Amino acid sequence: MEGTNYYRKIWLRLTVAFCLLITVPMVILAVVTASNLKDAVIDKAELSLGRLIDHKKDVVSLFLKEKEDLLKLLVGMYPIDYLGNQENLNTLFRSVNQAGSIVDLHVIDSSGSQLAYVGPYVKSITGKNYFDAQWFQDVLIKGSHVSDVFLGFRNVPHFVVAVTDPLKSYVLRATINSETFNKLLLSAQIGPNGDSFIVNRDGVLQTPSLQGQKELSTIDKSLLEHHEGTVIAKKGDTIIATRWVKDGQWCLFVKSRIEDSLGPFYENRRNVVLVIVATGIVFLVLACFFTNFFLRRLEVYDRKRAELGGQMVQMEKMATVGRLAAGIAHEINNPLQMITNQAGWIAELLPDEDPALVKNMDEYVKSVEQIKHHVRRAGTITHRLLGFSRKITTEKQKVQFNDLLEETISFVETEAGYNNVGIVRNFAENLPTTMADGPQLQQVFLNLINNAIDAVGQGGTIEITTVVGTAKNIIIEFADSGPGIKPENLKQIFDPFFTTKEPGKGTGLGLYISYDIVQKLGGSIKVENRKSGGAVFTIVLPIISQE
Repeated sequence: MEGTNYYRKIWLRLTVAFCLLITVPMVILAVVTASNLKDAVIDKAELSLGRLIDHKKDVVSLFLKEKEDLLKLLVGMYPIDYLGNQENLNTLFRSVNQAGSIVDLHVIDSSGSQLAYVGPYVKSITGKNYFDAQWFQDVLIKGSHVSDVFLGFRNVPHFVVAVTDPLKSYVLRATINSETFNKLLLSAQIGPNGDSFIVNRDGVLQTPSLQGQKELSTIDKSLLEHHEGTVIAKKGDTIIATRWVKDGQWCLFVKSRIEDSLGPFYENRRNVVLVIVATGIVFLVLACFFTNFFLRRLEVYDRKRAELGGQMVQMEKMATVGRLAAGIAHEINNPLQMITNQAGWIAELLPDEDPALVKNMDEYVKSVEQIKHHVRRAGTITHRLLGFSRKITTEKQKVQFNDLLEETISFVETEAGYNNVGIVRNFAENLPTTMADGPQLQQVFLNLINNAIDAVGQGGTIEITTVVGTAKNIIIEFADSGPGIKPENLKQIFDPFFTTKEPGKGTGLGLYISYDIVQKLGGSIKVENRKSGGAVFTIVLPIISQE
């Protein structure tokens, strides 16, 4: 449970770290990009607003100039006697006002009295004198005049365009259709909250606000200072563009709400957020995948490290056992050497004795030979102990594998008999001798036979076969009738400390040592499962006639 919590904490930390490592830069990049994109959109809106107000300034100026030029043309073409005639004025009015942009025409003499009038306000202005009107005085002085919006005698907001003849003997005035003039600014509306209007120098509206604004705000008034060209100011959530027209008498305002211009920005921002969320989900899945992958590897490494620690402990134990075995072997070898010497001495003395005087002479001779035989056997055992401790000097000598196998089998026949395991010998006749390390090969054979006995269990069979190969080598096979080896274990069967036995019943070093011995002798060893059941270990050793 503690290990599970440990890996769970690591998984959580790695997952969070991966997500933060990927999403934080993406979020920062998205925020910076969104800010820059927003600024770019606002800059573009300001540029578009500047172009629009410049265009509308030209449209308004052209409209006023067109009306002024029309009146100057009529004054230049017709004398006062002609224009002062009502029928003539009616004819001219119908001719020049086909577009409906002029409400009425006035012909006024230099004293301010009306000479002729055509239009809808006859009753309101009949008999009126304009001499004291400001616009009338401006016309006489300047020759032409475009007024501000005023009520006048008709009590209706309007503005007029008036011109006089070169002799200033009369004035021709036209009242401009406010609806036609106001329509010039309708297309200047940007977005649903956009606005456009014209004010005079005093801040009085000359055209109605598209948003119903009745008077200038404090912010609007701050922009009324006279300036050249177009001025664009960003005030709060609104972009305001101003441009003076009519020789600086009127100021054109065009307003745009920033929110109305940010529609594409908000759409792109939504798309970016969706991309970030989708990317975050993808990276979260990838983070979980890679974290799980790394954790699995970490668990494997930790497990191997733990196994390696156990193996190191086992190796220490084996080294200790080896040192102990070497000590025991040396301690036994000394008495054995003394027994061998004494037995040899007795064997030399017996022939000098008189058989008639020495009772049981034959038994003495046989006993001496038995003593020598068992001393040699004990010497072989101590020799193996020294080989196990890795302190014995390896020496190659002529070896007959059939004889070596028979001797090895003799060591395990008793144990095999207890388990009712049959050992079948299929030895090739006239098997050649070869130079090899007999004791170490005997250790290999003993390991393989013991493993086979453990594998077959009660009533099993072990077949040991020797044959001369075609490439000047000898092949030795150890086949058993056991369950065989699992396929996943075949690749690591010769690895150190690998064992399929129950804990405490094997060190996992037997086959590893056997593999190492065979390799050092210039041979090879392999294992495979038989189709008929069980496993077969095959050893191939070269035939060496001499060192």
